[in-house]
Amino acid sequence: MAKHALLSASSSHRWLHCTPSARLEDIFKNVTSVFAAEGTAAHELGEHKLRLFLGQPSQRPVSEFDGEELEYYTDVYLDFVSELITEAHARCKDPIVLIEQKLDFSEWGRGDVPFLAT
Repeated sequence: MAKHALLSASSSHRWLHCTPSARLEDIFKNVTSVFAAEGTAAHELGEHKLRLFLGQPSQRPVSEFDGEELEYYTDVYLDFVSELITEAHARCKDPIVLIEQKLDFSEWGRGDVPFLAT
């Protein structure tokens, strides 16, 4: 399982309003569920489809959740993102499309708190 960033972009709604919440979460056991596993499978398949759309090498992930529903929703995701990318190409001759990049925001965060977003 991938380790999440302390101050991730996806949880910024929490830690921007309650800064200590980022460290307070450490006291709770990190548990998962079948729903989280399915979400991870969808995320990985969506990323795979996006990489293929961009002409990047990618090996199709395999999961216990493979099926028509996962295919459908990841196709909807790809349709949406590919429209945004096509629009970006229409506005800019060389847009940069980054997938799953780690960003270091420590320049804007406190020095004693690693500020990485994934």
